[in-house]
Amino acid sequence: MKKTITLALAFVLILVSLSCIARADESPRFIAIQEWLDAKGECGECMLLLKVTQILNPVLAVAADDTGTINLFSGNGEDSMIINFMSDECPQEGAILVIANPRYNEFEGSIEMADWSLLRVMRDPALDEAD
Repeated sequence: MKKTITLALAFVLILVSLSCIARADESPRFIAIQEWLDAKGECGECMLLLKVTQILNPVLAVAADDTGTINLFSGNGEDSMIINFMSDECPQEGAILVIANPRYNEFEGSIEMADWSLLRVMRDPALDEAD
């Protein structure tokens, strides 16, 4: 009986340690648009590095990386999270954005990212070289 209990406890400890290791691997990571599309928007804790290629209206811009292009919708979430792409202090065409945890826009499906968080705005180094 003692051997059975010891074996069961050892098995439980192994399962707990494996789940802790699996959670440790879920730290935020960079992915590409194509990976996001392949995962159907379910990327867990993920980040994307996107270049704004065209601003369509105050809450919608086209963004791209080496693997594809996607609509980036900023109006689907809390009011404090909305980014007005047409204001002077917001990202302009050519800006590079680091965004986190985008989801499918429920109204547009996989062609549009929504409910994302802007982590950082960077200037395109190619624009600096042209100056």
